[in-house]
Amino acid sequence: MRGRAGGAGRGMLKDLVQALLRGSGGGRTGAASGSDAADVARLQACIAQAAECAAAGNHAAAAELYRESLDLQPQDARIWCNFGAELNASGRTAEAELAYRRALELRPEFAHAWYNLGALLQEKGAFDEAEQCYRSAVPYVEAESDHDLWVLLRNNLGLLLQNLGRQQDAIAWYRRALAEQPQECGLHSNLLFVLNSLPDTEPQRVLEEHRAWAQRFADPLAPAPEQHDNALDPGRALRIGYVSADFRQHAVAYFLEPVLRHHRHEHFEIFCYSNTARPDANTQRLREWSDHWRDVTALDDERAARLVRADRIDILIDLSGHTDGNRLLLFARKPAPIQMTWLGYHGSSGLAAMDYRITDPYVDPPGAAETCYRERLLRLPQTMVCYQPPVEAPVVNALPALERGHVTFGSFNSFAKLNGETLRAWARMLARLPGARLRVRGVPAGVSFGRLLAIFAAEGVAAERIDAIGRLPYRDYLAQYLQADLALDPYPYNGSTTTLESLWMGIPVITLAGAAGLSRCAASHLSNAGLPDLIARSWDDYLRIGLELAADIPRIAQLRAGLRERMRASPLLDAARFTAELEALYSRAWGDWCARATSPSR
Repeated sequence: MRGRAGGAGRGMLKDLVQALLRGSGGGRTGAASGSDAADVARLQACIAQAAECAAAGNHAAAAELYRESLDLQPQDARIWCNFGAELNASGRTAEAELAYRRALELRPEFAHAWYNLGALLQEKGAFDEAEQCYRSAVPYVEAESDHDLWVLLRNNLGLLLQNLGRQQDAIAWYRRALAEQPQECGLHSNLLFVLNSLPDTEPQRVLEEHRAWAQRFADPLAPAPEQHDNALDPGRALRIGYVSADFRQHAVAYFLEPVLRHHRHEHFEIFCYSNTARPDANTQRLREWSDHWRDVTALDDERAARLVRADRIDILIDLSGHTDGNRLLLFARKPAPIQMTWLGYHGSSGLAAMDYRITDPYVDPPGAAETCYRERLLRLPQTMVCYQPPVEAPVVNALPALERGHVTFGSFNSFAKLNGETLRAWARMLARLPGARLRVRGVPAGVSFGRLLAIFAAEGVAAERIDAIGRLPYRDYLAQYLQADLALDPYPYNGSTTTLESLWMGIPVITLAGAAGLSRCAASHLSNAGLPDLIARSWDDYLRIGLELAADIPRIAQLRAGLRERMRASPLLDAARFTAELEALYSRAWGDWCARATSPSR
């Protein structure tokens, strides 16, 4: 369930409706006393109609009905909370915030209102206050006996802590939550996601945690015995199924689209199983390039698995791993004879039912990476992704350092990846380059930015040399690359899409390659772009590369001028060749399965 923040919704709407229909007031103060039966009936009708409109997605109408309800019952915190939820769903966030705050004035112990206000503040980037709201809800959530709210609260606060760069706090929070409710599969997935980002955790230890998750939640769902009646013909056309919640504006969709466009549909029949909650124009493009589109958002894992079996899929491919909206428990039921994981998660699924992980020799070097995954590794020959440059990307400009006279480093990754070890390494870099500056994307205002500045100050780097870039529309975000000369990659959670964007925008990326796959993504991209000299093997090596580049502005300018052509000529943008190699990988895996299935020793 790892991913986006979510609202708790309608503030115990069911209880509110029932209380009004009973005429008991349900803890209300105000309107029922001294009003006639007509007012009570009108209030009941407004609440019921608002609920119907909300369920139908007509949030603007629901908000107006709640506003009418408040004319009759202005002191009921639940109506204010519901009113806020519908305003928020209608895009009227400022009014929604006021409604939630009014609900809390009337009822300070109202956990739903605290949670909804926290989620709203989190969405708009007011992270410090959002954390305060979530923590305010904690003592009261048990009293409301709402398990869904309990899960949402734990999920969002953990996600918030991670986004603030406080990975250890997020892990501690998830572990406390799981001690209370060990059966919460999604919260456990969230914990796994964060564990990947710790710089001092051995990959094998992380794998153990993933296996433990699978042994508890997934492996018991496997059919016994496993049976598939797919035709055992290694030369026939194959049915390929892609499963994702990210068939939308998302890195997974950008990497998948060129593959769908270049698939040989006479040899590979493509099914997309979409768990995408918010479809967009990207969703429609992917749908047009697939042979069959299945929306599984309304299907539970068992019914979705039956659908996959009915479609007679030969190879089913997970594109999510332990990220938001994943359907790993669908895969646990082994609806297809061959199952693979790819793209969306740089770690093991942990599942016994997941046969393979698709990777490349740079991300997972042969002989060194096999012990990091429960899956068998299938390596594409050069790169595990195919990049599709954004059409919004502006033209690369001249190197800013030529005009400014100093180097500007850039960090364009999520702030959640910037742990203390990474920030201290960057601070040492700037301390050795007194004229250099750093531009950091997505730094939350308040405590988090103060923590970052304190780390740099400890190395003697003044706050004026650090520029924080807030959240921006995608086109404006891409324009920020034009202000940097060199990009600094975090460790251990490397940038993948961000590294490719940086290279496309003419910015060399300095990375530290580690032992785990997620700490080698940038190394793969740089190797494929012909820039292996930018890959460090230690923090000292990282510092050396950065200092040498910063001292050689003509070389950086030369790299910048030629990076787009270098990218175009690399395997990273060769969609036709990449897709052919991926199809060959599918065919080999299918041939091996057919051979095993017909073996006398089976």
